Amino acid sequence: MSNTQPSLEQLYRQIVRTIAFGTLIIALIAFVVSLVAYLVSQSIFIVVILTITVITIIGCSLTLLLLVRNYQLWQAIATFGIMVISCEVAIAIWLPEISLSVIPFLSVIILLAGLQGNRAFSIITLLVCIGAAIPIITFNQSPNGLRIDPHLVTFLEASSITALFIALWAFLDRILAAQMQALQIADQRAEEAEAARNTAETARQEIERRALEQQRLLELVAVLELPVLTIDERILLVPLVGHLDSRRAEALRQRVLKMVAERRAHAVIIDVTGITIIDTAVARALIDTATAIRLLGARTLISGIGPAVAQTLVHLNIGLEEIVTAPNPEAALRLARATVGV
Repeated sequence: MSNTQPSLEQLYRQIVRTIAFGTLIIALIAFVVSLVAYLVSQSIFIVVILTITVITIIGCSLTLLLLVRNYQLWQAIATFGIMVISCEVAIAIWLPEISLSVIPFLSVIILLAGLQGNRAFSIITLLVCIGAAIPIITFNQSPNGLRIDPHLVTFLEASSITALFIALWAFLDRILAAQMQALQIADQRAEEAEAARNTAETARQEIERRALEQQRLLELVAVLELPVLTIDERILLVPLVGHLDSRRAEALRQRVLKMVAERRAHAVIIDVTGITIIDTAVARALIDTATAIRLLGARTLISGIGPAVAQTLVHLNIGLEEIVTAPNPEAALRLARATVGV
């Protein structure tokens, strides 16, 4: 959005520049032709034409100069409008026969004023053009002015209408070009938005993929940290290694209970050979796990209780009456198979 307004400003300046430049070219051609005609005939009528062309050249040149030096757009439009009104008044005074045919040129000023986008400026321009048209029509009704040959009047009127059509065509052509460029900008913005949306969607999918990968890694870590091995269809082995804290004890209980329910196990061997320290909370968690396993219809066997762990359990006064113990996993497995009748 930040680039749209400057682009429109440049397009509007291009419209004014095109009309002013085209009018300047026509005025220069008319000045050269009129100067040659004056040198041949020395007619007062040619002097009037030369004066009007000079006014036009000066006005168009000032308009182009303001645009080149990046003055405000309304200043260039106002300069061009003053030039047109001055020419209209001069024609109404000296050439009233063609004044009505050049009045429509005031509409070009009104159209250019509308480009500014300022309602007050447009209304003021409209009122000024209406105020200029009224005395021009009045002069046209008076008998004053130079007597012009009817054929020359026809030529001048045709030339004026042709110039007006060219000016209107240039204006509409630039407006259509501005609209097309605006549509291209809108399409470009839409494509950029679509590309940004696709990029965001790709990033979202990448984040989801990484989240899933991270979740799988966490699950893998959990499996490696608390492995639950299936000895056969009815016996599970849970070897514990390292430091068993409250978090691992809680994760152990959830994982073992899930596996017992899924496998419909009859016995669970918890090997604590690799565990060196068990505090009160962990010991209580092991007892609670064994109780929960029993509620699911399975028995719990603990193997590998070392001297330090045994003393800890004794000092903590935690009862293991419901739990079968064994010196090692092999002995626990034999007891488990005897228990389940395998």
